[in-house]
Amino acid sequence: MILSLLLALAIGGASEPRPFPPDAELYFDTVAARRHLAFLSSDEMRGRDTPSRELEQAADYIVSEFKRIGLEPINGSYDQVYDLERLDLRLPTSMYFTRGTDTFAFSVKTDFMPFEQTGEGVITNARVVFAGYGITAPEYSYDDYAGIDVKGAVVVVLRGEPDNADTTRFRGKQFTRHGSNSEKLKLARSKGAVGLLVIDALRTPRKPFVSGYPWPSVFPNLSRASRPLQLPDSTKRIPSIHIGERPTILLFDSLAGVVSITRAIDSTLVPRSREIAGVRFSCSVALDHEIVKVRNVVGLLRGSETPDEYAVIGAHYDHVGVGKANAEGDSIYNGADDNGSGTTGLLLSAQALAASTQRPSRSIVYVAFSGEEKGLLGSKAYVRASPLPLSKCVAMSNMDMIGRCETNKLSIGGNERCPDLMKLNEEANTSLAKPFNLAYDIEQYFFRSDQASFAMKRIPVIFYFTGEHKDYHKPGDEISKINMADLVGITRLATHVMWTATQMPRGTYVPAGFEDND
Repeated sequence: MILSLLLALAIGGASEPRPFPPDAELYFDTVAARRHLAFLSSDEMRGRDTPSRELEQAADYIVSEFKRIGLEPINGSYDQVYDLERLDLRLPTSMYFTRGTDTFAFSVKTDFMPFEQTGEGVITNARVVFAGYGITAPEYSYDDYAGIDVKGAVVVVLRGEPDNADTTRFRGKQFTRHGSNSEKLKLARSKGAVGLLVIDALRTPRKPFVSGYPWPSVFPNLSRASRPLQLPDSTKRIPSIHIGERPTILLFDSLAGVVSITRAIDSTLVPRSREIAGVRFSCSVALDHEIVKVRNVVGLLRGSETPDEYAVIGAHYDHVGVGKANAEGDSIYNGADDNGSGTTGLLLSAQALAASTQRPSRSIVYVAFSGEEKGLLGSKAYVRASPLPLSKCVAMSNMDMIGRCETNKLSIGGNERCPDLMKLNEEANTSLAKPFNLAYDIEQYFFRSDQASFAMKRIPVIFYFTGEHKDYHKPGDEISKINMADLVGITRLATHVMWTATQMPRGTYVPAGFEDND
């Protein structure tokens, strides 16, 4: 009690929060958990790919449960329907460089391949500027774009981010968001570049291979269902291309030249950006577009005191569908842990609080996201067109892969950004009959699950995760391997934390430098 009071005062001077309702505890039940997960991860669901008929069936199941539980629809519906663009590279596509009077033409698949995030367009005779890793990271005092003008130019960048063993630089061996191709593309566009070329960061001499997106138009053996998906974007995207050995040598004279510049940047963290004199770039990239509709499922548990403000409890209900068969001939990627477990937790949490005679102080919005496996598309769509004002959202809790707790270890994400939620979680954990061993070791996963979309909007978040395993994105991710008792325990913990968060002043969000400015 004393600890609860001190924590409440530390966060914002609030009075001691109401304890979690005892009648809600009855619904954290392994029998109900097994029933939900057996349906979601069954072979009949065929891996719940986005989009698919089976994903729609899973959504229907969640809607029926929300109705049965007694959650309210928002704006008359439990469905948040959003559009996705399904893309394919339109052939022919071209890319060539000129140096003086010489023209060097290159071939798609052999020499270059557009990324799935590519935009469309024709670029003619553009300047070429090397911009190191293509990163601006003020929190690490690093800027590849300092002192160079890339407006109207094509930018050439190294893949990834500076590699060093010194953990005081960037995050040492731990990957940060700055290294993603999508972040490099967004930054290059914001600097006025008309195109982005990505080359492998060579630290030892080796042949770089082309590894953009495997477009079905280029690889006819691929299913058209493998075409990439993206949210429609009103901002014009620029061509984004991965280039291989021959164009890399043209730009840097030799592969040894790439090795030298990569090592120089890695060892000193001093950019080596410069215009590549005498070289001009041209390309033509076009895409075929198809609009498909998918949905998030949203239900409201109305608060008792400040119902217009709310916390979100979320989990993605999609998985990766059907793929390559394993040695036993099983090709259905059931996704029991990823993320049937989190979806099961979502339903258990909603049932527990809806059945209670007490209500949270603020409302709680339960959201089952689609499209997470395709790039957090459902959560991005949610925050882009939230059915309730995002300014009224005080916290977001995400459960993703909570079913394989094998050593009582529970990994928590968001601790560096959201210290107040972390304190609430630690206090709630100590009150459990069997506390989890909390670990704050998943920064590299932070941008790979749906809480990241809310963090981009500076909403305090907490992420529950029991870790990757040998069955990750494989047919072996089945219900027989789920630790049902700890799945229920993690759900109980997450629900306790959000119950308390709805009573507290909105917690601190510590910006990390990547958030949206709006």
